Amino acid sequence: MFPFPTSVAFPGAGGNFQNILSPSISLDFAGDPAVEAEVTAEVASYGRQIGWLSDIVLALVAAAGKSTIAGAPDAADSLAKLEAAGKKIAVIKRRKAANALDQARQALARLKEANAPAYWLLLGSLQSDAPAPPPSASSPTT
Repeated sequence: MFPFPTSVAFPGAGGNFQNILSPSISLDFAGDPAVEAEVTAEVASYGRQIGWLSDIVLALVAAAGKSTIAGAPDAADSLAKLEAAGKKIAVIKRRKAANALDQARQALARLKEANAPAYWLLLGSLQSDAPAPPPSASSPTT
């Protein structure tokens, strides 16, 4: 394991990144690194792929019942860890969503201060382009 990041991504760079390892260093990828990079960039990240698999496993266990893995302590332990990880991931996602909302508000406040006409133009364009919110969406008051 490397004690430092092997890739560097700069804010605002989008999907562009710089691999700082020499091409002569191998990290012993199980597959073709070029294929892995393209799949994660164009199809789904490893996290998203694992999320899909986790959803399937949890649905199967819910349908069959936890008793189906009672005789396999390793599987039962893994299921407990998967469920705990899912709860932690949900908390992180909610926190990141709240942070993104706060950042958007701060950016709008900065735009209003720096360029009020652009601020009002942006608000108008957002309001005219916005579809109706889904019924479950609540308006944050903070």
